[in-house]
Amino acid sequence: MKLESGPAAYDRNYYIIFLLLCLGLGAYFYYDYHTGYLKKNHEEARKTLMPIVGAANVPEQLPEHPTGPEFRDLLAGSANTLDTFRAKLGKPLASKTDDNGTTFDYYPSRYGMGILAHTNGKILAKGSRWNTWYKSKDEIRFQLYCAFVCFLVALYALYRVYKAATLRAVIDDEGMTYGGLRIPFSSMKRLCDYSPKGWVDLYYDAGGVERKLRIDNQKIRKFDEIIDALCARTGLPDPRSTEQKKESPSDEA
Repeated sequence: MKLESGPAAYDRNYYIIFLLLCLGLGAYFYYDYHTGYLKKNHEEARKTLMPIVGAANVPEQLPEHPTGPEFRDLLAGSANTLDTFRAKLGKPLASKTDDNGTTFDYYPSRYGMGILAHTNGKILAKGSRWNTWYKSKDEIRFQLYCAFVCFLVALYALYRVYKAATLRAVIDDEGMTYGGLRIPFSSMKRLCDYSPKGWVDLYYDAGGVERKLRIDNQKIRKFDEIIDALCARTGLPDPRSTEQKKESPSDEA
């Protein structure tokens, strides 16, 4: 008599939930990378730039450059002249001169703003600085890496959903096919390591090498029926009965 069993719901549902979690986290990280952090950066930039250039002159789209490392590298360079800055960064968005004659050039970008202080064509390192908005470019890029990892793990979860949903066990007159693995009755050596939580190990011979197949009730639906059929066809002792005998002395005590 042929016995067929499909998958149990637990394993499939577990990986479906895991898959949805990975996709949700990946979407969250990607949103922060693509929109969320840049939006907060722009809001902070607008509040900072409005007193400097006026609300009407705040750009709707800030440039990609400079970044913090780029601005600091220019300041630290040996040729950090005003002409070098203008050649690298172009014309500043705004320039203002204070009462002491120090001019401040403002170079805002999507990630922060470089403030270059100079007087008489000479850069003043003391007054020059970089202000990062809500998140730096590296912090925003890190969100993309996190999203990539989540989506990569989601692919693995999707594979496990497929494997769990397509698991089949078939017992016929000659042996058992479990998840595509064919094991003849003549190769089955013992059923043991039974756990009341719902699994048992089938040890079998594969070309002279002993292998183990774990049969789990969270993965396959007709768990007990499969054990009954294997014991009936092979004459192997029922591991559930063995386990009950082991427990009986302590139960009586």
